[in-house]
Amino acid sequence: MEKISQFVESAELTLIAESNPLLLFPVRHHSPVCSYQLIRTMELYRPDIVLIEGPSDACELIPVLTDEDTRLPAAIYYFYKDKKKLVSDAAEDYKCYYPFLRSSPEYNALVTAKRLGIEAEFIDLPYSEIMINTAEESGLRRSDKQNYADDSKLTRGEFFRSLCDKTSVRSFEEFWEKYFEIAGLALSPEDFLRQMHTYCCLTRENSDDSEILHDGTDVRERFMAARIIEKMKTHKRVLVVTGGFHSMGLLRLIRSGKAKPPKLHKIPSDQKGAYPAAYSYEAADALHGYASGMEHPFFYDSVFQKIIENGSPDGAYDSASLDFLVNTAKECSKKDVLVSMPDVTAALSLMKGLALLRGVRECGIYELFDGITSTFIKGEKTLSSAIPLDILTKLAVGNGIGHIGDKSHVPPIISDFEKQCAEFRLKYNTAALNTVECGLFTSARGLSLSRFLHRCQYLGTGFCQLVRGADLRENRDRSRVRETWSYHRRPKVDAVLTDHTADGSTIEEACRTVAHKVLDSERSCSRAAQTAVDCFVMGIGIEDEKRLLTDITAADGDFFSVGEGMRFFEMLCRLRELYGYEDNSAEMLVGMCFTKLISSLPSMSGLPSDLADNCIRIMKHMLELTDTLLRERAEELETALRLMISAQDKQPAVYGAAIGLMCRFDNSMRITAEQALRGYLCGSPDVIKQGAEYLKGLFSTARDIMFGENEFLRLTDELINGMEHEDFIAVLPQLRLAFGYFTPQETAETAKAVAMLHSTVSSDIRYGIVIDEKLYSFGKKLDEDIMKHLI
Repeated sequence: MEKISQFVESAELTLIAESNPLLLFPVRHHSPVCSYQLIRTMELYRPDIVLIEGPSDACELIPVLTDEDTRLPAAIYYFYKDKKKLVSDAAEDYKCYYPFLRSSPEYNALVTAKRLGIEAEFIDLPYSEIMINTAEESGLRRSDKQNYADDSKLTRGEFFRSLCDKTSVRSFEEFWEKYFEIAGLALSPEDFLRQMHTYCCLTRENSDDSEILHDGTDVRERFMAARIIEKMKTHKRVLVVTGGFHSMGLLRLIRSGKAKPPKLHKIPSDQKGAYPAAYSYEAADALHGYASGMEHPFFYDSVFQKIIENGSPDGAYDSASLDFLVNTAKECSKKDVLVSMPDVTAALSLMKGLALLRGVRECGIYELFDGITSTFIKGEKTLSSAIPLDILTKLAVGNGIGHIGDKSHVPPIISDFEKQCAEFRLKYNTAALNTVECGLFTSARGLSLSRFLHRCQYLGTGFCQLVRGADLRENRDRSRVRETWSYHRRPKVDAVLTDHTADGSTIEEACRTVAHKVLDSERSCSRAAQTAVDCFVMGIGIEDEKRLLTDITAADGDFFSVGEGMRFFEMLCRLRELYGYEDNSAEMLVGMCFTKLISSLPSMSGLPSDLADNCIRIMKHMLELTDTLLRERAEELETALRLMISAQDKQPAVYGAAIGLMCRFDNSMRITAEQALRGYLCGSPDVIKQGAEYLKGLFSTARDIMFGENEFLRLTDELINGMEHEDFIAVLPQLRLAFGYFTPQETAETAKAVAMLHSTVSSDIRYGIVIDEKLYSFGKKLDEDIMKHLI
């Protein structure tokens, strides 16, 4: 501890004087007190240059961040495409954000440097080099890590847990707010630096050295230290702003002169880069998985804003807490949660009392939460009664989203996205969830909006989701002529669009490029046909689309892929007809798929049972096409079905479906259906069970066979009654599926016919009390035994 105290008293860490050539300022990301004390330090120290922790390949974006028209939250978006396999053999793409809020010390260092006319630079390793020099599943290479800044080393481990125990606080965040955020506002810059460095150095001393080597910390500090030494040669006073964990490591390297930076790799410019991007409070919130910065970012941004507006930190926390208390009460009333003015007054009184009891100078977020919990929640705390806490959490997190003022560095595709959002009057500058409706045929605007939203969805931006409307991929609600979409902009939207920068400068161009790449590399008829439908819905055309689709269909030998592709091609025909397009290419592709399926259909008779349902679906679709687009090919289908029925190896459900379809061509096939059912009746128990699967296939294509003048109903009843109890239970799911094809009216008619077979009424069969068969058998035997004794 004595060594730490001596180290902290080093001039490089605490001396704010013109004679001091180097001053290291430690920060916690998005900390109001760090920002406040940093601004005071810069005004007192007046450095010649400010060096800030941040990948050095984004220095040119500093003017964009400090532009007057830029609205926070904002971020620098970094990407690296590991095509040279310098990170791993997987050759993956990597990306991360460096977020900036109004309370971020790094941002305030930049804007204060601009105001004071001081040079400012980022000094960390380029993002690509950080990834290359970091071990797998460590640091920025962790699968859950997509944020450059990381405070986790300051907020975890035995050291901070001991602090929480000693100070009787519930969490590190509560400890930090009490002893740093609120108490630190009353300190001088020198005393604050001394306190911050002490905590950060103790944390560093209690860290694992091997982790520092593996997670990229060591190589980054060597690079930063070398940059600092270089700048000290040309500048009299150098201020360095980094995460607090790095202070001790940087100072040791600078003093030792052993700051040997790694050799940088030559990476093509199209494989790495950085862009300014809009960010959101929601993404910056630590509760949403962001491992850097503080929870409830909008609350702390509000506190910092009050400090700047008032020119003093006095009362900033009390004022912000009161604002959030009142706003929570207002939102509660909107949700019919009863909160009275006396409740608000009681909460404020309790907050002040808790702050006094806990030794906190002003009411912070934890006094605010505790005050609302005690006064707004009546009775036991449950999910429903805790609504005020949910409201407060959302308010404290914030739902705002930033805006980049200088568009010269923004990818053109993002500019196009924002332009179209503005044209369609979409609320793209908020992270709140919104909805919009599109009338596909009522106006040109409705159709254009639908196409824009479909394009955003196709690129995987996560910007929008179809709530109601025709789902063509799943073949649902195709008759709907209006669409309802939900949408909200998150940082992911900008990230995905940035990833598509190489695909085009507009949303439409990127979709066209991506779709063409898909078709150019696709080998599945099904997926290619889906892409064709997607392109139509998006309103984009692809060069050589007809040739590509024809080649893919011709080369695909998968029966089920071609069958699914035929469904999408037929859908494409209907869509083009509906929208008045004169193009028969889709009809040609339907015929091509039909030809391939006809040739393969006989061989499907003995396919595995788990594929039977898909095969039957394709067979039914083929029959439907012979009534519409392909009337001239009905005879071909009839021939193929006869070959299926006469095959030696038969899958029961497919066999039944084929017979049912043949009944459309030849009414005498009803007799064949009866003969087949008799065959299952006369077989072994295993064969009898197959009869249920046969019925499922038959009823899926010709359920009307139950109502003709034949013995089919009686045979079906005989099949079911002839089963042992265990066998019946085993096939019951198949029987349920088989009779599930019947309409309610048909079910009633079937029950009536079965009732006549058993000399009862249909209501007893459909609604009567079900008696357990085993219990009935036991009762019957018991009656017989009693009668023997009575005689």
